[in-house]
Amino acid sequence: MSAAALRWAAAALLAVCGFCAGDARRQKLARRRRTLEQTIALLTRLRQEIAYRRTDLGQLYRTLADEYSPGDSLGRAMKKAECFAGMQPPADLSLEEAACFAVCFGQLGRTDAGRACAQLDYYLRRFGVFLEKAREEERLSASMDRRLGLAAGAILGLLVL
Repeated sequence: MSAAALRWAAAALLAVCGFCAGDARRQKLARRRRTLEQTIALLTRLRQEIAYRRTDLGQLYRTLADEYSPGDSLGRAMKKAECFAGMQPPADLSLEEAACFAVCFGQLGRTDAGRACAQLDYYLRRFGVFLEKAREEERLSASMDRRLGLAAGAILGLLVL
């Protein structure tokens, strides 16, 4: 194979790698959005169970841990812990979201039902704001990341030529 053909192949490979890097970022943002949606659904369910049924949190944790798939980031977090207070934030969350997650779940079971519902309402609002930001980032990313990655890879490919 000639040197020119190898250069063209390297240039094409760099462009494809750039596209894949952009797509990987887009997928990471989608995982973050899904994790936030699952967290909001979990908090909503917890609030309902605490407010209306006054369910024991230990039993509720075991029930919910069985319902979540170990393939989901929230499911993995639930499988690793013994209770809500022991849950570690999923890796898909940003630092601010992870800190909020840790505080929120760390406080569960330490107050009466009325106070717990008020705290859950507060965290539902916070995670709702996080979700809106994540959706906006994902929307912007959907149109740009692949293109920017492809362009960066193409520029590197041109440098190889």
